[in-house]
Amino acid sequence: MATAKFKALVHFIVHECREHPGRLGAIRLNKALWYTDVMSYKMNGVSVTGESYVKRKKGPVPAQILATLRELKNEGKILIQEPEFLYDARKFISLANPSVETLSEDDRILAKSILDSVCGVTANAISEMTHDVIWDAAAEGEEIPLYATLASELGEVTEDVKSWAASMTAEVEAVAA
Repeated sequence: MATAKFKALVHFIVHECREHPGRLGAIRLNKALWYTDVMSYKMNGVSVTGESYVKRKKGPVPAQILATLRELKNEGKILIQEPEFLYDARKFISLANPSVETLSEDDRILAKSILDSVCGVTANAISEMTHDVIWDAAAEGEEIPLYATLASELGEVTEDVKSWAASMTAEVEAVAA
């Protein structure tokens, strides 16, 4: 079951797109949630929602997103409009103001900033941006822990790094001997 913060963030993001629900769609919603949690984790050491993410074809997806959307729909807080045509996006329409008591002002500012960035590019482009080394390393459906994002960008292997690795190897070999 999703946390109250996750549910609040999903509704908050949907509500932020209430004037133009066609700009969100499932891919952008999932990526806005992903990047909000990742950026919070990188800046503060904790995610906004505590939600788990799993690898899917179009990038990381919150494990509880479908259940949460269903719950928000059943509570009359959102409407989910299925696409009319093959390449149309699913639309999420906010029917009520979100309960944001569980979200701090910083959480909302971060989510809004991420949402603006995510909605500024195509769904395919934002999906591709999440296909990094961490996503590549995971199997379909496998959880992608947020701490793994700290190593999602490859760094330069300098002489200092090589020297450190050689000294660690020598230390391990000495202990094993």
